[in-house]
Amino acid sequence: MSPQVEPTPDLPQMEQTLIAFLSDNPDFFERNPELLSRLELSHSNGSAVSLIERQVAVLREQAEQNRRKLEEFVAIARENELLNERLHHLTVKLIECCDFDEVINTLQDLLHDDFRAEAVELHLYSAIEAEHLTNPDLDGFREFLDANRPRCGRLANGQLKYLFGPQAEDIASTALIPVRGEGLLGVLAIGSHSEHRFHPGMGTDYLIRLGEIVSKTLEVVSEPGS
Repeated sequence: MSPQVEPTPDLPQMEQTLIAFLSDNPDFFERNPELLSRLELSHSNGSAVSLIERQVAVLREQAEQNRRKLEEFVAIARENELLNERLHHLTVKLIECCDFDEVINTLQDLLHDDFRAEAVELHLYSAIEAEHLTNPDLDGFREFLDANRPRCGRLANGQLKYLFGPQAEDIASTALIPVRGEGLLGVLAIGSHSEHRFHPGMGTDYLIRLGEIVSKTLEVVSEPGS
């Protein structure tokens, strides 16, 4: 049985009775379909439409909303697939690198070309400096490095100048990626001229993977004999 409708003092008793009846008999219009075409509801533009027409309009609106959501999901899926392809390409190219300088050059080139980054900078420190707090450049990024998670959004002017140098004034948003490996610690900064490119609410899964790839590659080429 349908839930009881609480009486509303503002409505006449007859309307209250009608509401209660329809609530207790939800199949009423199925048994009396001719009434649907005779009932009228006022439209937002002031004209009157039948209940059936109104229901059709509501269903069309819902269908359009569902279509837009589906298109958004498809677009996100395509973007994720493209990101995975780019990460795979970057990984393969980094594996082919033989020394530190080659890693840095490959990273710069591919992030500019494949990931449409306007600025890419990598700042590395020794693990000893980080542990003993001997490098003053770490002061503005110590909390970020301790958290060991990518961070996206806008940065203070001082941080921008340190990371990007002369390019700092053109950077409106930044993705910071921690780089950690055996004997090394650093910050990979990707800058954009758009303030909407990197924002705090965006997903960071691919940035985490990028950080892991870069960290491991730098660790390998920095090993003795590499």
